[in-house]
Amino acid sequence: MPKITISSEVYTRLVEFKQVVEGIIDEEISIDICVDLILGQGMDSMLADLLSPLDSSTLLRSFQQLGSQYPAQVYRYVAETLKKGAIVDQKEEMKKRIGFQTQANMKR
Repeated sequence: MPKITISSEVYTRLVEFKQVVEGIIDEEISIDICVDLILGQGMDSMLADLLSPLDSSTLLRSFQQLGSQYPAQVYRYVAETLKKGAIVDQKEEMKKRIGFQTQANMKR
């Protein structure tokens, strides 16, 4: 596993914030998994901040361009998403909405 260096202040915050994450997902996790969840949510949140101001036609054109450049990945993703349907347990939906998912839930 790659290693990163963070300040002692951020590490202290991380260790204490871990209990918030565990409260949301209703399970104990390692500090490594906690860091993974927080960084994943942070990147998703930053991407949302960058893309949310864009109108839907711009986003659609961007998605279409992605499909042209990476057809296997994009169209497979679309097909898998359509197969899964929209029925999701309410608690799982809440976890996804706020971005805290365990590794098992990320593989679904």
